[in-house]
Amino acid sequence: MVTPRSGPAWVLGLLLLLSAGPSATPGHAQETATIPEVENAELLFEEGITAFERGEYATAHERFRLVSEYELNRKTTAALLMDGKALVQLRRYRDARTRLEALLSRYPETTYREEAEALLERAQRRLQEERRAQDTLRIGVTLPMEAAAVSLSQALFNGVRLAVDEHNGLRRRYIRPPGLRTEADTFEVYDTARLAGDSLAAADGETTVAAPTDTVRVDSLRIVAEQAARPDWVAKMHFRRTGPRPKTARAAVDSLVRLDDVDVILGPIRSRVARPAGERAEAARVPLMAPMATDESVSEGKNYVFQANPTIPDRGRIMARTAANGLLLDRVGVIYEQGNRLSARMAEGFREGARQQDLTVPLSIPLQGSRDWSRLPTLLEDSTLIETDSLRARRDSATTDSLLAETEALYLPVSGRGTAGKIQGALTGLRQILPGTRVLGNAEWHDLPFKEAASAVTATYTNGFYVQTDRPAVQRFVRRYRLLTGNTPDELSTDGRRLAYVGYDVARFLLSTLSPSGTAPPPRALRTAPTYDGLGMRIGFQRENGNQALFIHRYRDQRIERLR
Repeated sequence: MVTPRSGPAWVLGLLLLLSAGPSATPGHAQETATIPEVENAELLFEEGITAFERGEYATAHERFRLVSEYELNRKTTAALLMDGKALVQLRRYRDARTRLEALLSRYPETTYREEAEALLERAQRRLQEERRAQDTLRIGVTLPMEAAAVSLSQALFNGVRLAVDEHNGLRRRYIRPPGLRTEADTFEVYDTARLAGDSLAAADGETTVAAPTDTVRVDSLRIVAEQAARPDWVAKMHFRRTGPRPKTARAAVDSLVRLDDVDVILGPIRSRVARPAGERAEAARVPLMAPMATDESVSEGKNYVFQANPTIPDRGRIMARTAANGLLLDRVGVIYEQGNRLSARMAEGFREGARQQDLTVPLSIPLQGSRDWSRLPTLLEDSTLIETDSLRARRDSATTDSLLAETEALYLPVSGRGTAGKIQGALTGLRQILPGTRVLGNAEWHDLPFKEAASAVTATYTNGFYVQTDRPAVQRFVRRYRLLTGNTPDELSTDGRRLAYVGYDVARFLLSTLSPSGTAPPPRALRTAPTYDGLGMRIGFQRENGNQALFIHRYRDQRIERLR
């Protein structure tokens, strides 16, 4: 037996006992001759003991867990006890409690009962201490409240609030007087501080958005807030206003960090104010999630600042990855509007992503203005000025024809005013000169009125926002939103509708990824979290600070299909 490097004497004594052989096997049932000795279980148990002695508690837990999954054998109860000890060392007190309770309930006469009960009491005490000290995730929300932006901020905040409600296990329900015929409905509300017996959170005063009253009358209906479930921990929102100027966003974040000690910040909306807000959050080492900012400078070079809305260049890079890995294309040309910053930046991102994926871009064609989208046949026939990844050169028409013939698809990032007209003009021209060539696009290609033309080129595009209205989860959200605000997201402006869903999805992603820990949440947790498929958006950072998850759609048979 190898002596442990450190630890109290009782650990060494226990290890000696567990390793002494069948005569020392715990549990009345296992002291009989009918209990089998399973060779693999014995080997895994010894590996677990060795790992535990070395302080490799995660490995020890895995070995003991595997032993306990075999049918009843001479190491079953010993493995359950030692697994509980390993989990306590890992500070996974809730899991340790589960293992120890299983030991005591399944084998009530085990000779390790006293040891297991003492360890169980220790795990429960530590779990209670953690709950008292770390029962609340504090979410800072900073949004503009000037007249031009207040409706959009309200829509986003309502989405955030409903996500927090849902996590906190709170519900508001209709109570119908006898004889009143109407449809009952429920939704969760952020009413934690006002519910009787709730010790998990207290009223926030002026630093947070006020909670609604417990009981509200709507016509003849009475709406009552109640605690429908008790979560392990609650989330609380702390709100700060921002103005249009960068310094107000920086001050709002500074206040959330210093006065409210928030764990994570959601907002602001626009890139111009998200940039200074992110700089302050980075200095404070508090994760900040910008929900709508698209300028890469918001998160570039930072460790704690994230962008839920993919940056403009990333949209091109993601399309390049999709072309190479999803569509299995080898050669894709690019046609973009040179004077349009968004179109040019997406084209730039596509070329960069193509180089990373070994996807050949045989040609890039810069258009001088929006009218050039409908002049593609003339431009390709008359002009020999094209771009490649390495040079811009004048080529003869035969070379241009050869490059076009070798191109399997064309990426057309369209942006600005009149996008539908630009796309229609481009498709009409491409049908004349390159029939059958596949076309790739961006979010502006979604839900075009001319689906037949788009289907003819199997137009495939990235999309950052997509709501399937027939999903039960979406329908529940719509009902809850209506009960909270009096209207549905569809009754808002286009931007307002999107922000309502974005607020919910971003908050749900944060709540499913982070938890109270007593220290600032590590930004790595956000970068490595599994892709979240929300109501209106996908969120996955894939070790980046900008969202790398987009919906992928295509047109086929005059319908839109979601590929991812």
